[in-house]
Amino acid sequence: MPTAEDLAKRLRDFWNRIPLAKQLFLAMFFPTWLMISIYFLYDVRATTSRLLGMERSAMETMAPVLSGILEDSMLRGAHGHIRYLFSGPRDSSEGQRILLLDAEGRAVDPAGLGIGRPLRRFEPPALDPKAYLTMDFPLRAKPACAACHGKKRALLGGIRISLPHEERVRTIAAHFKSHLVIFCLSMSLMLLWALAIVRWMIQAPLDRVSLAMEQVAAGRFDTTIKDVPSGELQAIATGFNTMVRQIGKDRREIVELHQRQVAHLDRLATMGELAAHLAHEVRNPLTGIGAALQVLERETSPGSPRRELLGKVLGQLNRMDQTMANFLQYARMPAAVIRPFAAREPLNRILAIIEPRLRSQKISLQRRLPEQLPLIVGDPGQIEQVFLNVCLNAVQAMPEGGTLTVSARREGNDRVLMEFADTGRGIPPEHLEEVFQPFFTTNEKGSGLGLPICRQLLMAQGGDIRLQSAVGKGTSVFITLPAPNRGWD
Repeated sequence: MPTAEDLAKRLRDFWNRIPLAKQLFLAMFFPTWLMISIYFLYDVRATTSRLLGMERSAMETMAPVLSGILEDSMLRGAHGHIRYLFSGPRDSSEGQRILLLDAEGRAVDPAGLGIGRPLRRFEPPALDPKAYLTMDFPLRAKPACAACHGKKRALLGGIRISLPHEERVRTIAAHFKSHLVIFCLSMSLMLLWALAIVRWMIQAPLDRVSLAMEQVAAGRFDTTIKDVPSGELQAIATGFNTMVRQIGKDRREIVELHQRQVAHLDRLATMGELAAHLAHEVRNPLTGIGAALQVLERETSPGSPRRELLGKVLGQLNRMDQTMANFLQYARMPAAVIRPFAAREPLNRILAIIEPRLRSQKISLQRRLPEQLPLIVGDPGQIEQVFLNVCLNAVQAMPEGGTLTVSARREGNDRVLMEFADTGRGIPPEHLEEVFQPFFTTNEKGSGLGLPICRQLLMAQGGDIRLQSAVGKGTSVFITLPAPNRGWD
């Protein structure tokens, strides 16, 4: 059994599914129809009541007249008038029935009045109250009546008048029919008028707005709404036209910008291929030069100034070679081999690799990893490279010791958040985004490609990386990895 709240909800849902124009039409037409219908029914009932009251008034007016005629006829001895008026139950031309009653309420037949015949008395005929309106009016004794009826009788009898309902029913039916015709004509005209108003002021403008929106959705940004009536719809049309013009303008600018960016990217791709080729060509001679310098360094006696100089040159050559290797990796990013794996696997390998360096720099390692984490989805080798780069950056930021905290937690339903927090020197706020740009570095020995490579690797696998840092307090690196509910480690 649905509750009142359920019924109200269903009614609201049904109403909300009705188009706005039909809602407005129903809101205009139904209350008006209801009020006119109530007035129509009230008028019919009021007319019926008035006609009934008029019949009663007519009978009350007729009774004194009949009483006067009866009294005058008795005093003058004009018994023929009485016999004519009260000669038993009869129908007059108007259909009314008039009876003369005695003091006991019996009907009196005055046919023998004045001719020496006895008066016949009988019970009045029972009339259907649905077909007749019957009223009794008393005949009270007057001084002039004492000669015939005596002085002790105060009530001599009465007059009963019965009027049929036929005339009133015919009048009410005619009144009902005429008002029904007027009601139907009025409601028809009102229906047509409401339809015209809703169609002209609501439906047609909304149709134009809907058509314009469909055209804009199809890519026709030169569409405008015209011929909308003034008021709120005009304001909507004006705002829509302004919005579409602005969207068209923005779209043209975006297309032009995209075309410029595509051309720029084409040039960058060409330059990148050329730069990668040059880096490869330069790296080969550097390898030979480095090998030759290593031979010279071994042949030079220890403590010799030449040996120290050769060591510095070899260090710079190694840095150049590492920069070239990073550049080639950035320019030719290898395809990722995606599979689910436990995040602690590459993390444990990285921490085992850097643990000796942590001890040598007096850096404390804190692990805050939950017992279970969802399996992440990605390339384990590339994720391990990202972890290694982030940890090495943290170690380099704490040359005089500190604390490296590694933590992980689930974020949402399908992500794992890894955090690497150090207590190093920190990064200035203006450099937090610049560190992800290629070749930007605050480390004299860095290539400026580590974090850009990390971001590129993570974004290719559906992950992300961001930084939080305070100068003098340390830096936190947050790495988000996808974990689409494929098990637990």
